[in-house]
Amino acid sequence: MSCVARTDSTNATLVRYVREGGTGYRVLIADRQDAGHGRFSRPWQAPAGTSLLMSVLVPVSASRLAGDWGWLSMAAGLAVTEAVERLAGIGRDRVTLKWPNDVLLDLDTDHGGKLCGILSERVDSPAGAHAVIGMGLNVRMAADQLPVPTATSMSLCGLPDDRERLAAELVLALDRLIGVWLATGTVRGIYRERCDTIGTPVRLTFDPARAAGGPAHVDGIGADIDLDGSIVVDEQGRRRSFSAADVQHLRPAPTLG
Repeated sequence: MSCVARTDSTNATLVRYVREGGTGYRVLIADRQDAGHGRFSRPWQAPAGTSLLMSVLVPVSASRLAGDWGWLSMAAGLAVTEAVERLAGIGRDRVTLKWPNDVLLDLDTDHGGKLCGILSERVDSPAGAHAVIGMGLNVRMAADQLPVPTATSMSLCGLPDDRERLAAELVLALDRLIGVWLATGTVRGIYRERCDTIGTPVRLTFDPARAAGGPAHVDGIGADIDLDGSIVVDEQGRRRSFSAADVQHLRPAPTLG
């Protein structure tokens, strides 16, 4: 494990390491990063000392099936959920895992929201294929420091904000889950047991370009996780599988009377 005060991006640092011939399992933690990004190149920035910024490098056999790789980001979301639960001693009433890898805290309160961002990348080099799994967790952020209004932090939710202990719990959880993935190519069984999207009313919203004339959104019940990690939605008895969408957990309408 390596810790640095500042870098452009923990993911980018490990990608460069691989492309320069490096290999092996590595964990990189930064106190601050200046050019971090998440999905769709969305910027991920945070004041120094307020977040746990971590990337993990995993060498992967060339024989690994292409369809297996998507499970790594989902394993990371699962690992974050487990790490927060263990550190804070809380359960599913306070921490939610939403498909595919969103970890949400205290949704029924004014300060509830999304805790972290996750980005996994595949890097090929003469040393072989590698996975770089990047995670940014809001630990000590105040409300005016959050990247988006829908985010939250450990401290805002009254949870322990010890970044060293959180990092240790996260590495332990990742080590176990990546070990399962390396052995089997999936973490589906573990993930299905913890994913709160299963059994929840949901709305899936699609990128207009990907929808290609189809519906802008689909409402239904999260029914299962498919073999490839896609979300299975039950639309009034009809089950459909979706590999990419923005998912919103819908709350049941209040009972009147």
